[in-house]
Amino acid sequence: LGTLIVVVLKARNLPNKRHIGKQDPYCTVIMNEKIKRTKAVKRGGQHPEWDEEIRFPVMEDVDDLLAKSKSKEEEDVPAPPPKDDTPKKEKPLKIKGGKSLRVQVYADDPREPEFIGEGTVELDAVLKAGEHDEWYTIYSKDRYQGEVYLEMTYW
Repeated sequence: LGTLIVVVLKARNLPNKRHIGKQDPYCTVIMNEKIKRTKAVKRGGQHPEWDEEIRFPVMEDVDDLLAKSKSKEEEDVPAPPPKDDTPKKEKPLKIKGGKSLRVQVYADDPREPEFIGEGTVELDAVLKAGEHDEWYTIYSKDRYQGEVYLEMTYW
């Protein structure tokens, strides 16, 4: 029903995973099990700037999501029909995936990229308003690992 455009602009306060020199960070954005990533910023260090656009197709309307979640809650009240309930449980998972995305930041390395942190972005604001720009905090093992600035547009 539309396209979500995510501009991964920059990050700040990332921990440096390199012992010597500056790290080469990159960012991945995951929505509905689709993974897209930015290029690694050479010597981007703790405050990299990517300014890269990533696009995701949006399959469900926000009003449909709200109506389906309400009807699902009502159907969950009577417990007797578990057979009818199982296929319906799979569908809301896809819908829920469409209402949020995950942002992950890595320090690129020729051998193996090193995980810096990740955060979840709820899409309610951008789906309703059409635009939303904000700093999103990323964590690793419940510890603050910096912030990523995203500019999102939905049309």
